[in-house]
Amino acid sequence: MCLAAGVPIFLLSGTAVAPYTQLGSSLLACLAAIPCLAAARRGDGDARPGWRLLAAGCLSWGLGNFYWSWNELVVHAEVLFPSLADVGYLLFPLLATIGLWLIAGWTSIGSRLTVLLDGLIVGCALFVIGWSLTVREVWEAGSDSALAFVVSMAYPVFDIVLATVVVLLAARTRRGSRHIGLLLLLGLAGMTVSDVLFALDTSAGTYSSGQNSDAGWFIAFAACAAAGWLATRQPMTFDHTGVMARWQTVLPYAPFGLAAFVVAGQTLLGVGVDAPEAVSLMIGFVLILLRQLSTLLHNSTLTRTLRYQAYHDPLTGLANRALFMERLEGALGAGQSVAIVYLDVDDFKMINDSLGHDAGDIVLRTVGERLRACFAGPDTIARFGGDEFAVLTGRVHDLPAQAQWLLGLLHEPVEVGARTVRLGASIGVALSDGSAGSEDLRKNVDLAMYAAKAQGKDGYAMFAPSMRDGFDREVMWRTELQQALADRTLHVAYQPIVALGERRVAGVEALARWQHPQHGIVAPDEFIPVAERAGLIAELGLLVLRRACAEFAAWPGSQSTYLSVNVSPSQMLDASFPSKVAATLYEVGLRPTQLVLEVTENALADESEVIGTLRRLREFGIRIAIDDFGTGYASLRYLHRFPADIVKIDRTYVQDIARDPAAVHILGTLWQLFGALGLTAVAEGIEDPAQAAMLVELGCEVGQGFLYGHPGPLNSITVELAPAERT
Repeated sequence: MCLAAGVPIFLLSGTAVAPYTQLGSSLLACLAAIPCLAAARRGDGDARPGWRLLAAGCLSWGLGNFYWSWNELVVHAEVLFPSLADVGYLLFPLLATIGLWLIAGWTSIGSRLTVLLDGLIVGCALFVIGWSLTVREVWEAGSDSALAFVVSMAYPVFDIVLATVVVLLAARTRRGSRHIGLLLLLGLAGMTVSDVLFALDTSAGTYSSGQNSDAGWFIAFAACAAAGWLATRQPMTFDHTGVMARWQTVLPYAPFGLAAFVVAGQTLLGVGVDAPEAVSLMIGFVLILLRQLSTLLHNSTLTRTLRYQAYHDPLTGLANRALFMERLEGALGAGQSVAIVYLDVDDFKMINDSLGHDAGDIVLRTVGERLRACFAGPDTIARFGGDEFAVLTGRVHDLPAQAQWLLGLLHEPVEVGARTVRLGASIGVALSDGSAGSEDLRKNVDLAMYAAKAQGKDGYAMFAPSMRDGFDREVMWRTELQQALADRTLHVAYQPIVALGERRVAGVEALARWQHPQHGIVAPDEFIPVAERAGLIAELGLLVLRRACAEFAAWPGSQSTYLSVNVSPSQMLDASFPSKVAATLYEVGLRPTQLVLEVTENALADESEVIGTLRRLREFGIRIAIDDFGTGYASLRYLHRFPADIVKIDRTYVQDIARDPAAVHILGTLWQLFGALGLTAVAEGIEDPAQAAMLVELGCEVGQGFLYGHPGPLNSITVELAPAERT
């Protein structure tokens, strides 16, 4: 479309109306300033004044050309050369050059020095080409006055400078906005052709308005207008990475090679090389040598930067796994006695899921800072990824005290927005024994860290050879459990929950069970922690929920009882969990009131996320039970802060009721409190009739335990209790 703007000039050239086309080019130049100003309003930083200068350049050219047209077409006066029109014409390349330089920004593809050298090399090359093709002719033609001569020379020279900037700008433009750079290149080409022909014809006294060469001005300002209009919709973006593509690397050499080819060609034709050409070529050659030196220096700096990035964690600035392993291999190869301190932040996923990844990043940076405070050089502190950190230290004495000091530093509160987080970590420590390689030492410290987690987290453990047996067993169970989940070979057992006073089954609790083909029955206390550590607990919990709901819906006693299913903390942090539960109930045809979800007190530690999930579940009509009350984060405030319907008292309180009067008083008080709050209390761990009788006297209405049945098939449970089981 921009190219088509010059077509009317060719159609009207030689006609009586041809001179009046100058008015059209004046109007088009002035109108081109409008989208350029609009692009200035959209831009920011140096791009804003850059587009304004380009708009001012278009306007100045339009006014200068209007002055020329007014004198020639309206006043019918001879326009002197030079005149005020030339001021407007020459301001365009000057203002456009500065404006485009600002739009491109002051940083170059590689460095500021490189872009300056690129511009000078391209400028020298274009000058040599321009001298050989046109500038020499203008120079030799001379002019009536020195001022006229200077103005005649200024046209091609200014265009060469503008061409240099436009070429560099187009080279730095990113792919998404490269069409704007191409439009500016098109406009420059049209302007250059018309300016050179205008200078030649003016010097020779043969120029007349409306000739074919004027078409380049129409194309130039149509392209400027289009570039400004596009920039209002998508501002130009430039490459500031410091990494050059191959074509960008050879960019300044291409025009210089062309200049050398032109000079060689005219030499073969017998035309001598003038001093301006020779000097420009020599300057260009020196500039190329300087650019090569600059490129080498820049590449050296870039190599150091890339090496740092390759060996350091971008979030914390600590070493990464690669640098840690390199230094570990070096220390062991030199026979040094070293130790690895391996740290895993406890419950970091809960922080990330509930407070967001930005909060998680703050926590990770804080852990890095506290590791630096605890371990100084020449120790290597590294982040392995996620919430895992490691320290390679040669100070192998008194490591337990060092680990304890680190735990104390981590316990200091961390401000995360409006929240305060207290961190904990599981720390493993392993020492080199002179024979173990890097991989063995890494495995040892892994085992020590997992041992610290198994001890209840927020602690440390020193590696001992006996840990290897537990590790091998852990790996085996993880693999087998993954296969069992894939094959859906896990099954569900059910234990009755009894209404003590009414002597009937009020509900059943679904419990995951694993019948291993080689190892027989695997205890829940063994495979459930493995599922939690392996990140499989959510999948396991959902499998148990769906299977239990399907089996319970087909059980004849389901109409007068409820189903109770345990859920893990990770399930409660899943925003889609309530919808999955509702979908499961719909699929099997259960009413929401028939389902109770049991949540341990530990899951309630993260209030912000869990409360929302509990409320959504209760909105569906599903009841919530606080399981194992009194063993975890036991606090009475949970009873009124959390939306719950049932409280299950841990078996440890029930076991002591027959021999400890204090336990009787505690349970009696709790039952009164639960009744006042409208909560149903369930006593767990009832094993003999004496315990059941005392609980009934205290006001306990619901209980469960081995007295009423061990976990087993659902069909083995009858709603009405047998006489021997009655309390």
